[in-house]
Amino acid sequence: MSAPVHTLVSPSVDSPIPPPVPHVVLVITKGEAGGAQTHVLELCRALQGRVRFTVVIGGNDTHSVLGQALGDLGIAVLALPSLQNSLNPLKVITSVRAMLAHMRVLQPDVIHAHSAVAGVIARLAGKLRQIPVVYTVHGFGFKPQAPWLIRTNAWLAEAVLAAWTTRMVCVSAYEKELAARLPMPPERVSVVHNALADVPWRSDMAAQPPSLVMVARMAAPKRPDVLIEALALLAPLGLQPPTRIWGAGPDLVRHQQAAAAMPHIQLEGDVSDVAQRLAQHQIFVLLSDHEGLPISILEAMRAGMAIVATRLPGIEEMLTHEQSAWLVPNSPQAVADALKALLADAPLRQRLGQAARARYEAQFQPEAMAEPVLAIYQQAPLMDTARWPMTRPRRHTQQLASQQAHRQSAHLVWSLLGLAMIGLAYAISQALMASGLATVDFGRTVLASLVPYALAAHLLYRGAHMPAAERGPLLLVTTGLPFWLTPLAFALLQQPFSRGALLLTYVLCPFWFWLADQWFLRHRPWRLVYQDPRVPGLLAPWLPEPSGQGLPRIRLLPWPEQGMPPGTALACDGAVVPSAPPSPERHRFLTALKLQHIRLYSPETLQQSLTGRMSNETLQNELWQTDGNPAYDLAKRLIDVSVVLALLPLWLPLALLVALGVKIDSPGPALFSQRRTGMHGQSFRIWKFRSMRHETQLAPQFAQANDPRITRFGHWIRRTRLDEIPQLFNVLMGHMSLIGPRPEQDGFVQQFAEQMPSYPYRHLVRPGLTGWAQVQQGYAASADETAIKLSYDLYYITHYSLAMDLLIVFKTIQTVLTGRGAR
Repeated sequence: MSAPVHTLVSPSVDSPIPPPVPHVVLVITKGEAGGAQTHVLELCRALQGRVRFTVVIGGNDTHSVLGQALGDLGIAVLALPSLQNSLNPLKVITSVRAMLAHMRVLQPDVIHAHSAVAGVIARLAGKLRQIPVVYTVHGFGFKPQAPWLIRTNAWLAEAVLAAWTTRMVCVSAYEKELAARLPMPPERVSVVHNALADVPWRSDMAAQPPSLVMVARMAAPKRPDVLIEALALLAPLGLQPPTRIWGAGPDLVRHQQAAAAMPHIQLEGDVSDVAQRLAQHQIFVLLSDHEGLPISILEAMRAGMAIVATRLPGIEEMLTHEQSAWLVPNSPQAVADALKALLADAPLRQRLGQAARARYEAQFQPEAMAEPVLAIYQQAPLMDTARWPMTRPRRHTQQLASQQAHRQSAHLVWSLLGLAMIGLAYAISQALMASGLATVDFGRTVLASLVPYALAAHLLYRGAHMPAAERGPLLLVTTGLPFWLTPLAFALLQQPFSRGALLLTYVLCPFWFWLADQWFLRHRPWRLVYQDPRVPGLLAPWLPEPSGQGLPRIRLLPWPEQGMPPGTALACDGAVVPSAPPSPERHRFLTALKLQHIRLYSPETLQQSLTGRMSNETLQNELWQTDGNPAYDLAKRLIDVSVVLALLPLWLPLALLVALGVKIDSPGPALFSQRRTGMHGQSFRIWKFRSMRHETQLAPQFAQANDPRITRFGHWIRRTRLDEIPQLFNVLMGHMSLIGPRPEQDGFVQQFAEQMPSYPYRHLVRPGLTGWAQVQQGYAASADETAIKLSYDLYYITHYSLAMDLLIVFKTIQTVLTGRGAR
């Protein structure tokens, strides 16, 4: 079976390409009616279609008030039973584990947390899964109004997790001022006011008598008790306006008891149709000890009501005293005075209601919230978080270097650490020897293992360019060969050694480098930013499946339309920049990358690093050039001759037996010869055992699958590659190497050179019995398959080394044992 053909085909510039839709998981502690829940619902409504939302709600019930409203929008809702309004360590650990399980399935681009406990769970899970976390603060617990112990604990919790908050969203500027007390870069904190979609219901400000309403959860920091006391002060004056207080909570019964003597005050618990009910009243009251930017006041502004509220920083961002609301201190007398004035002055009520409605229309429509939040979703994947709690993210280093250079740098560090490990093993061996548990040969062998270890480290360093799918076989052969040859070295030097010590270091060496491979290469995806919308389509054939099997994990991150906040360090490993005409947007994109020293990759370069073959554009590029490796060419020639002569007692008798089998199976000579093109374009005669019927071949032609010319014995020697044994004589004569591009028939060379300008560069090295194209693709039976084969050959010529040759030997043995690709 030949490999599938993948070529980079640029989509038409005029063809519409939809922008990527980010997948965002919203996490909230409770699904009850409340400000944060309303904010989540409005956010989903405003960005539906532009963002794919999944909402995780704490508790067992997905049919809560919020869950049902989200279900009506068609948004997926998941329950997280262990997520409760508690920071009990056991519950936190259970919630984080459950959240991680959800993240493994959902694989979101961003996690967006709402409410304090959900923010803790989401940020811990996001750090462990390396998913950016946006945290919307609906009110910090360390406000000055909070008790000292609560304030201290709340600040400590937020300070620890601030390092792992990719972006923080404050619903008011006052909250942002509080966020400045946290160890978090200020450019990561944004103010995005709450917003509400409009509704048709408006308050009738001319209605008599005017009535009051307050919407609040019956718990701190809300103060319905202050309203009840204020109404008690108005009652002796004959002012008993109908009053409704909506909301449930732990203090509901206490407040009902306080209002029991005043029948015009009704505490009705939670209600579902707040917007419609508000329009039946004229005055809205919200009294609180501290606030962010309360949703209930937005609902009143939307309804055009006269508003009485506690004078707090967050509320003052929404309303102006005596212009769009009446802002008062949090005392019964001040509230009573404000209500007395509004109840007596209908024009004042109407003027305040109209001004509040105008402020809502100008500043608090959903579009005002949706656009900045969408920009944050786009920017978050390009921003890194700190490694340790209560620290700030460090700017990436060595970003300008390629991925291969990063691998090599990490490999060098790990190799040096391995030397320390061998030194420790040697010290332990000395202690064992002193106690009589080990011989002197044991310690000497451990120390001598530094040589094969260093050679294995060098070979892996040279193979850093290989695709991640080849890292496993490469690790086996590059660590195996040096240790397999070590006993031979001891024998030649006539030195005793410990087999146990050698076996121990041999086992530890691949394990040590395998551990490095897991930590440095697979610990996090290769994050690549792009601006051109064609990039996902160009790279689609080589992107990994969602399961992450096969090719390395690559995450393509679209460049935000609004760009990145000034001074933000980009957390990406490079940028994909295809060829395109210049434009102002492209210039700004490239300038931002160059200022941060981000490596730029073409789609063709990425294809090469992912697949181990050159791109179609390289094959057709008349100016593409590469050089050989003269030093390794000489070493390779010595290795070829030495290996062929050393194995002569094995392959020569086998060759005689195969020749006898060919003669017995079908009439004709045992050998078949053909003119092939070798190094530097020199023609030579290649020898093989005949596997087809003996007949005159007038013109060069490809070997086809199930070719009828192949004999019965020929099928077997082709599958086992025994028909190639005579080419060992070509290796001794210098026409070929053991490993290299397979030599092509002279008749095809000129044809392919005309079709593929880069084709002659495959003749920079000696052709081989086996090669990178052979083990990756197999035989080529057409011009199209030859193009694929050439893409592998050119990759080999660009990167060939001892490490790569060892990998080809390993894969060749696999091919011989399985018969894959034989024709």
